[in-house]
Amino acid sequence: MKLTEMKRIITTAITVLAFASSFAQNSDDACLFSQSYYQGTAKAMGMGNALGAVGGDMTAVCINPAGMGIYRSNEFTTTLNLLDNYNASTYYGTQNGANKMRLSIPNIGYVGSKQRSNYRRLRFTQFGIGLTRTNDFNVHTYAKGINPTSSKIDNYLNTINDFGLTPLDIRDYVYDLYPAWSTYLIDQDHDDQGTYYTSPVPQGNIWQGLETNFKGRSEEWTFAGSANYSERLFIGGSIGLTHIKRFGYSVFEENRLEGSDAEFDQWTYTQDLNSTGWGVNAKAGLIFVASPWLRLGAALHTPSLYAFDETWRTETESQIHYTTYKSISPNSSYEYTFASPLKWIGSMAFIIGEAGLVSLDAEYTNFGAARFMAVADDDYDYSPVNDDIKSVYGKTFNFRLGSEWRWGSSYLRLGVGYYGSPFGIGENAGSVKKGSFGISLPVSLDTTFDFAYELTYGQSYIYLYDAGDLGIEAVSQKQFKNNLAATLKVRF
Repeated sequence: MKLTEMKRIITTAITVLAFASSFAQNSDDACLFSQSYYQGTAKAMGMGNALGAVGGDMTAVCINPAGMGIYRSNEFTTTLNLLDNYNASTYYGTQNGANKMRLSIPNIGYVGSKQRSNYRRLRFTQFGIGLTRTNDFNVHTYAKGINPTSSKIDNYLNTINDFGLTPLDIRDYVYDLYPAWSTYLIDQDHDDQGTYYTSPVPQGNIWQGLETNFKGRSEEWTFAGSANYSERLFIGGSIGLTHIKRFGYSVFEENRLEGSDAEFDQWTYTQDLNSTGWGVNAKAGLIFVASPWLRLGAALHTPSLYAFDETWRTETESQIHYTTYKSISPNSSYEYTFASPLKWIGSMAFIIGEAGLVSLDAEYTNFGAARFMAVADDDYDYSPVNDDIKSVYGKTFNFRLGSEWRWGSSYLRLGVGYYGSPFGIGENAGSVKKGSFGISLPVSLDTTFDFAYELTYGQSYIYLYDAGDLGIEAVSQKQFKNNLAATLKVRF
């Protein structure tokens, strides 16, 4: 088995986990909460967010706070964004799709610039505050197909048999096993060999499906300061107040085939999840004008340290012999802290006179360095999940290439991006590709409208559950995001 396939199997926690003790925080969450796909101004989107050595934009300040040193006047920006997120899935040869649209304001920003001198080294200083969306969790997926080999109930039965659980022991598994027991998806029978567990659900040749529907976002309020030295060196730093909100549900279902003589009709397993986290980070950066045609930039992002509150519950419902049974678990609440990995960014921009520029950002991070930690009054041990994060995820690079070209009094922009696999350099699963273009249209000397379009493509693989030696096919999911942005920019 290839390393990538093994990692795919390990990283199916959010749809695989059947047990309350392991559902809580997992390696998938660590990756999700650590990823950044900036959704700020239309200028940044049009240039593929390749602004680390360009600056002069509020989204650029999130990437490299030294970019605010480019400002020589005050500026206010706000952005309106329309996102259409479409997911196409394939499971055992059956194709399905689902999409989700949302309208949002991913950016609001203000920069104040003050001139210090015309001849001393310190020319300008700036202060800025801005809101930038760093990731979007609005997603709707649906996958369904005929599994010829197993049922999710086999996963339950394997656990019961492996641990030698009695009916009394099963009552302790209030989020999965006991609901299946109380809705008659699991039962006991007897023969000459003794007592054994059974189920009316067939071992294969059944319809299986998974629907997920989540909303949410990660965003950052940035408070930044910068300075311009001799128009050659720009330095900056910022404090970021970060926020993550993610909520929604997933529904796993199994249905008997038409014409089957199975005793059951269908059953569903629903999980409701609500996660909220507040955090803080710091960033520092510089831009050096090496020559009239070359700028070099560098930035460091410290880990973001979050405090999370999370609630979760499950609901199991079965239809057997035309009778419906339902079991709802207690609400489960968690508090924990999370630290995302640090990030290094190197940038360069080639200035082509008055015609335009070409810029490149290279971003390095190690997803395996993310960590969960217990709150002060909790003695829960996160070592196992942190070990999983370290073994599953790895170091990766993200590359962003952008350009801007003068067209009369307007500007045309193009951008592409490649976000490497969080599983490590050389892996492909989980990588994301982006392409974008935009235009800037002046309304007056002080007011500009920017517009941009971005297409994002990614592919991932998930397993609906762990069937052990029986094995199941992975669901192949292809994601297409169409993103439109319009920014109003006012200088004063």
